[in-house]
Amino acid sequence: MNSLIQYILETGICLALFYFGYWIFLKKETYFNLNRIYLVFSVIFSFIIPTLNIPSPFIISQGIETTFRMTKTTAFPGNSWGMAEILLLIYTAGVVFFLLRFTVHLIKLLIVVKKFGIKNYEGTHIVSIDKDFSPFSFLNIIFINDKKMTENDLRRIIAHEKIHIKQYHSFDILLMELVTIFQWFNPFVWPYKKSLQETHEYLADYGVIAQGFSKAKYQLLMFEQHVGMKLFEFANNFKQSLIKRRLTMMTKNKSKSVARLKFLFVLPLASLLVLAFADPKPAESPPLQIDETSNAEMYSLDTTSESIQTSDKKKEENLKKKMEKLKKLAQIKDEFKKLSEKEKAIRKELDVVKDPSKKKELKTYLKKVLEKKAQMKEVLEENGALEKASENNLKKELTVLMEKEEAIRKKLEKVKDPKKKAELKKLLTDVLEKQQYIKFKVEEMKKAGKK
Repeated sequence: MNSLIQYILETGICLALFYFGYWIFLKKETYFNLNRIYLVFSVIFSFIIPTLNIPSPFIISQGIETTFRMTKTTAFPGNSWGMAEILLLIYTAGVVFFLLRFTVHLIKLLIVVKKFGIKNYEGTHIVSIDKDFSPFSFLNIIFINDKKMTENDLRRIIAHEKIHIKQYHSFDILLMELVTIFQWFNPFVWPYKKSLQETHEYLADYGVIAQGFSKAKYQLLMFEQHVGMKLFEFANNFKQSLIKRRLTMMTKNKSKSVARLKFLFVLPLASLLVLAFADPKPAESPPLQIDETSNAEMYSLDTTSESIQTSDKKKEENLKKKMEKLKKLAQIKDEFKKLSEKEKAIRKELDVVKDPSKKKELKTYLKKVLEKKAQMKEVLEENGALEKASENNLKKELTVLMEKEEAIRKKLEKVKDPKKKAELKKLLTDVLEKQQYIKFKVEEMKKAGKK
């Protein structure tokens, strides 16, 4: 779940930085085809870059490696909702809302097509509507109110919309609609979408003028059609962009060739984003691995003493077995020490870590370490390789834990900060669990002594 939220946020950051680059370097340039390519592909790259699991050449993971090879997985009980779950719920609600909104627009469009029908005008599919709205195109269909329009005006508008169709602008708009659905919370998505639609209009305007239509009459037509309402959000409306900006771009001198060099900034920007979201390089020291599949072999030690045989062959076999047993005990003892160090390191990190998911993960690892230590300790004590814990030592440890409990309870009475209070409560729970375990061990020793 955390990884999904991280991916969504990293995608949003990529979109924001790519749009920021467009706004600074490219927005005022007249290379509209290049601008369109940049806007479309930067959106696609924004969703790809966070998925690239490239190790960072600069960042090295400093956390304690607590990777275990386990054949069984256990987790701490508890289904309480954290911040991650709440954020994901809000995000999902937004996605559902904008997906429904998009679906409603499509259904409305289908209803209009079914109601008015499609006719052919000089090889172009047209839906003639009797309502006052701004002409628009979607996919290969032009929607227009041609009842009160001269033939020349109709030709100019159709020439404009045909450029949208030929250059497949609707696919760009559909892409941005999908991005809007999944990045609805991102404030940079909306100007991103608007900039792409404006670029479409600039391309269509230049295309109409290039066909030989009068620039003055075409500009007048833009003003007249500006009055109509906008029927659909995701369509290529004739008046979609601001009239003033379109007129400015139509009269603006073409950008110099050197301006194309501005597109080269995309390479360092994309590289920077890739490095920013790269995975930290793991530390050189390998993680401690515990393989439960080898438990039976490791701990199956023959504790029964064998009778001394008179023959040399029997003595040699007996000696080999004892040597193997000692070797295994030495391995277990060495592993036991490593686990003790690992336990200390995990407990130390638990005191520092505040992220609930990370803390839960560390607790799971700690539980595994403690289970392994208990198994090893039992084997070592049975074979005389480790001194058994005495009842007095356990009672002393219990006294220390009770003092710690009292100190934590006093702090809880004084602390008012909710976060600090929650941390202290968790610490208190751990102390009480240890007390219960020690009391259980003491009772077991007493029962064994009576027998």
